[in-house]
Amino acid sequence: MHESAKAEVTLIIPVYDEEHTIVPLVDEIQRCVRPAWRALIIYDQDDDATLRKVDEITSNHDNVRFVRNRCGPGIVNAFRTGFAEADTPFIVPIMADLSDMPETVNAMHERIRDGYDMVVASRYAPGGAKIGGPWLKNRLSRMANRTLHALTGIPTHDMTNAFIMYRRPMLDTITIESTGGFEITMEIIAKAFVLGYRITEVPTVNRDRAAGKSKFKLMHWILKYLYWFLYILGCSLRKRLYKGGPSEARSKAAR
Repeated sequence: MHESAKAEVTLIIPVYDEEHTIVPLVDEIQRCVRPAWRALIIYDQDDDATLRKVDEITSNHDNVRFVRNRCGPGIVNAFRTGFAEADTPFIVPIMADLSDMPETVNAMHERIRDGYDMVVASRYAPGGAKIGGPWLKNRLSRMANRTLHALTGIPTHDMTNAFIMYRRPMLDTITIESTGGFEITMEIIAKAFVLGYRITEVPTVNRDRAAGKSKFKLMHWILKYLYWFLYILGCSLRKRLYKGGPSEARSKAAR
């Protein structure tokens, strides 16, 4: 068992009725993740079914803590709460539905220790894959991410995967504006890119959730994704026109 006092990596695990997957996930993290880690399981309400597993998890893992989402309900606020609670050099959100592969944390950790500020676990990088899930959602995601990479040169093929390792000081410079769902991922990558932080990616395999029903609502969030898509395109265009990047865009990203 890892000693949480010496942890380098905090895993942020947002949950919503994940009682069937949370124990297998924590066990998989324990088996696969090599850097010393601690985990924060972020829940919204005291009646969340995930909490039925508190005793089972905490009795076997002293580096796992359940934290009430104090910023309000939803994934964005779960991220905010997790970012605020984490006190390790590196932070990684990971989904509770077993779609993310914990062993990818090892590759991300190796790359971020090379001096990068952000390492994206990419489904669309060479060696990565997306297994299962709705065909339309997968197709749109792949097409949008490839287009954005080709048009802007942003150093990742996957802007919409939340499985990312962040360096703590970088996160502290970015004010999160997102209010909906997983567009928070695009926002942080976009602002980090504009601010000139070092970004890279490693391949990962993303699996369709093992149990329960997906909370992803494509049509509800598509306009929010589109906003950050256009934000990156606009900043990239200004960067090329002015050859040094607009100071105004960098200032806005930091706010």
